[in-house]
Amino acid sequence: MTNVIGKLVEAIEKNVKPTTHPVAVKLAAEGDEISQKHRRPSRDFGNPVAACQGMSMARTFGWTVVLGEDDHACPVGAIGAGHIEPDLFLEGGVAELYQDDPEAARKMEATYPRQPVGAINEIWLSPLARCEFDPDLAVIYGNPGQILVLIHAANYGKGDGIRSSGTGRFGCSEWIAGVAQSGECAYAIPGSGERVFAGTQDHEMCFMVPASKFESLTQGLAVMRKKGMYRYPVPNMNLMNKPKMPEKYSIL
Repeated sequence: MTNVIGKLVEAIEKNVKPTTHPVAVKLAAEGDEISQKHRRPSRDFGNPVAACQGMSMARTFGWTVVLGEDDHACPVGAIGAGHIEPDLFLEGGVAELYQDDPEAARKMEATYPRQPVGAINEIWLSPLARCEFDPDLAVIYGNPGQILVLIHAANYGKGDGIRSSGTGRFGCSEWIAGVAQSGECAYAIPGSGERVFAGTQDHEMCFMVPASKFESLTQGLAVMRKKGMYRYPVPNMNLMNKPKMPEKYSIL
């Protein structure tokens, strides 16, 4: 773990206090090799999994998970990773589960970021504090109050806000492709598939930060804590107000 990553992990633990591991994501090219102990679903479980399941394994079990072309149970994640051709997907047939208008269905599928076919060989997922590779980005899960800490920190020195977009599905496309391509932080409400198959909880959101922003996010977390306008856990300032007592208490 590099010094930059170590400082980011420390800042997240101090200021965000997530209940699951922040996850390092590597979009590995052909020829990249991973040395640390890891799980490959098709090899080690005897079956493929969805990309969101791999993310949940990394952040809740603390495992390092490698997803290659043969490890995708969800074709949508495989399309995002550029492991299968997107043509049929872009025709909108699957999106008809969400749309009645074929044009709206095609438009929906076209909105999702994806890697060019063959651009990456594998997706590596590992707890950020224990990864032995250079990640392309990190993903942090938390409740809205925790994600707000990260939004404030990422917007420090930037000012025009942090991007979020969503259609209620295919949330993995942001960490598989979107953030790496934009080079900017983003936050998202995980989609329906992730909640059904990967156990993402009702209260959880996620925040994604590209490696190029690790240092600025670390700085932003420190500065915003010092400014003191918003910290997590959120202090209830009403505790210092005089309470309105029941009228009957006036006889005492």
